[in-house]
Amino acid sequence: MKKSITLLMALLVLILTGCGKQESSAGPDGKVVLNWWTWSVPTVEDFVVLKEGFEAKYPNIELRSDVSQMDDYKQKLQVEFSSGAGPEILSVQPGTLLNQYKPFLLDISESAADTLDKLVPAVVEDAKFRSGGDQILMAPLGSASTMFIYYNATYFEQAGITEVPADLESLLDVIARLEAEFPDKLPLTIGLKDGWFNGDVFALFANMVEKGITEKADNGEVKWNDPRFVEAMELLRNLVDLGVIEKEALGVAVYEDSIGMWADGKAVMHVNGGWAIGMLSKPENVNESGQPYADRRGGRATDDDVFGAFPVPNFAGGEPVVLGGIDVGIALNKNLAKDPAKLDAALKLLDYMLVGEGRDYETGRPGAGLIPTLQGVSLDKSIYQDKASSDGVDAIVETTNNNMAGPRGVTSPAVFNQMGVVVQNVVAGNDIKAELDALQRIAE
Repeated sequence: MKKSITLLMALLVLILTGCGKQESSAGPDGKVVLNWWTWSVPTVEDFVVLKEGFEAKYPNIELRSDVSQMDDYKQKLQVEFSSGAGPEILSVQPGTLLNQYKPFLLDISESAADTLDKLVPAVVEDAKFRSGGDQILMAPLGSASTMFIYYNATYFEQAGITEVPADLESLLDVIARLEAEFPDKLPLTIGLKDGWFNGDVFALFANMVEKGITEKADNGEVKWNDPRFVEAMELLRNLVDLGVIEKEALGVAVYEDSIGMWADGKAVMHVNGGWAIGMLSKPENVNESGQPYADRRGGRATDDDVFGAFPVPNFAGGEPVVLGGIDVGIALNKNLAKDPAKLDAALKLLDYMLVGEGRDYETGRPGAGLIPTLQGVSLDKSIYQDKASSDGVDAIVETTNNNMAGPRGVTSPAVFNQMGVVVQNVVAGNDIKAELDALQRIAE
């Protein structure tokens, strides 16, 4: 009797494990099943469209999705990968999320080479750098960056301004023309009340002096009170002395103060990240739900005005720089190497999302927030019909893909917070060296 029970249990184990192996390669209908986990990109709504399109193109593949909030997402990944499993596909970001799961990810530098070759080379190199060595553990789905100057092109035209500023001299000339034409408007508004924004301001000016220096300081290769950081803060102080940045900006929040002043026509220029690109669309351009892509325009004095954008000039000289990089990447579970059918299906999904119809939808549709990484491609500009808005979109895309100086943020939240404090205190007139010494002490 005991032998029969033991045999029965053994058969049951074989059946269950056999079913598990069967499910890992294909579903009950014989289709190859791919599970894609993410926190919000793509969204639940996006997956409905992506699944329909992908499965129509590849009817032998079933795409399943799981979208969670970021904290829940990290917890689920930790549990799954610690057990040696994990989803076939997962969305990742450079930094801690990618670094934590590097041991579980597949190097796609060779298997996905044909797809990667179609992307912007600088972005692929960034993916390689973030992955470590020569491997590529993350396919760049879309990028994001900061900072840009958004401007009211209608006001520019009224003031006789025909070109956007490219350096400090031309910016000062534009400001003088705007002050003469619109004495009741602020030429440029920037919100320096928010720590999250000021940390980016600090890093942007530092990378104007030397690309990559904040990343070096974050890694302990350079001290935060290095002369190059002193030079960067002197550039910032000079803008205050020249009146480009007003000290009153210390009490202005990016949202809704600064962007509201610009949208209300009380300011001509506004500093923000590339994610505000939808503001270049006019309020009458609406999505399927009837909501304007320019979500902060509508019922304002500038509803009929044309908006544009250009990179913040490099006040240290040379080409403008931006911070950011790959905002969302797609990674493959290294266990796929053991299952040729699943690996082939996953590579088809990468191609679909990076250079195919999936890309057209996720990073190419009107109002998409991510910057596309496909060579020679901008955003869908059907909602940016005016030259200034269209040129602004192209400027944000091209600068993001080709002039990336380094990532946003640093490893230590305390250091990043103090970077923002340094910006506020420098604008207020405090001693630059003393502020940077305080930053270095926190880093130590």
